[in-house]
Formats: sequence, structure tokens, C-alpha cells
Amino acid sequence: MRWFPRYVRLSLPRLWMRDLVHFGMGSFIVGGAASIRVSSVVEARRNSQPLISWSAILIKAIALNSRKWPQLRRAYISCPWPHLYEHPYSVATVVIEREWQGEPAVFFDQIPAPEHKPLREIDRLLEGSKVLPIETVGSYRRLLRITRYPLPIRRLIWLIALRGAGRLKSKYFGTFSVNPIIARYNRTTQSVTPVSQSFEYGPVEPNGRMPIQFYFDHRVMDGQTLVRMGRDLESILNNEIVEELNAAA
Repeated sequence: MRWFPRYVRLSLPRLWMRDLVHFGMGSFIVGGAASIRVSSVVEARRNSQPLISWSAILIKAIALNSRKWPQLRRAYISCPWPHLYEHPYSVATVVIEREWQGEPAVFFDQIPAPEHKPLREIDRLLEGSKVLPIETVGSYRRLLRITRYPLPIRRLIWLIALRGAGRLKSKYFGTFSVNPIIARYNRTTQSVTPVSQSFEYGPVEPNGRMPIQFYFDHRVMDGQTLVRMGRDLESILNNEIVEELNAAA
């Protein structure tokens, strides 16, 4: 039993989450929830062995949806003047929990242009993000390297990438993110993220519907736009994605 408090130095994972929250507080993120029909996807996925992860399926479906809805590839950039930057293709950021130096750490990896990649390739990239040595994953090395810099230099790098250069923000933070970590166990009610669009998903329910939690930057789009995107996302899942899964069976 301890009788006296102790002070714990912030580890690198806690430092980069502090930086993430610091810049996320400057975003105007609005959240919502929905459920989408995926019963036909469940059946096609079951017949396509080995199973393709739901993260890969959703990443490709969202990226395909961005062809019709360029808002999914846009970001609000405040410098040198307020404007919306539109990336020519999607970049998916996936949230991965790994162990680093004896503690769980949240890392972020990017998959460029998933709309042009087969589901199997996206799934292999996701698996590599989970199992490859941390030092061999470029996005992980970059995060560790930048977080070791002194605070003023680190914050300047984040500031330029997030608020001064849309191309850098899209490349290193993604045009959207998918977070499968929280949704497997619980649902969040708010999010502090600098990414313009974020998605979390839960397990498929007995009625064949999947709960989706989403967050979006209100400076980039409005809620009704996201509702329409959701309808098209469901259509893509039950058509293009099902066709690819059946072809891979």
C-alpha cells in the first residue's frame, strides 16, 4: 500500500495523444450515430475465406463513396486564409493499439487510395499494421521521431501539417479515419480529433444491421449531407463490396 502520491512522467504515447487532443480541440467536430444494413455483406464475407476484416470492408466502401461525395476528401485549412482543401484521392487512417515499451499505445497508420486497392490488399496492410515490428512501420517511426522533439518544434510541425497545408494533412492524418478499437467494446459520445471525418463501428446485430458512430467537421459539411452519404454507403456495401467478396470466394 502506498501512503504517498507519486508523479508519473508522460511517456511518448501519452505525449502524442496530448498533442492530438491539443489540436483536436480547435476542430468543430459534431457526432452522430446510425445503423446500416449489412446482412448481404455478412453472407458474402462468410463465403470469402479467409475472412476479410470489417475494417478493410468499411475503409474501401467509404473511399468508394468519396467518388460521389468529395466532402469526404476535404479538410478545413485556416492558413494562410480559411479555405477547404480537396485531396484528389482518399487516404484512410486506421487506429491501431500496439504495445510499446511495456504499455499499450495508440498508433495511426495510413492507407492511400483504398478505392483503387482490392479488399485483400487492404486487409493485408491492416494486418501488417497490427503485427509488424513497430520500427518497420513508417508512420509509427515518424510518430515516435516527432514526439521526441522539444515541445515548441513538435507543435510547429503539427501546426503546419494540420492547419497550413491540406496536402500534408491528408497524407499524414488521412482524409478520414476508421477506429475499430473502441467500438468493439463500447461507444463513445464525443471525439476530439483533427481528422475531418471519423468512423467507428460495432459488431453486426442479429437483425443484420451494423451500428456506426461518426464524427465530422461542421466547417466541411452539414448533417443532412452526411445522412445522404450514409444511404450511398449502405448501397455500396450491399452492391460493389458484395460483388468483390463473391468474386474472391
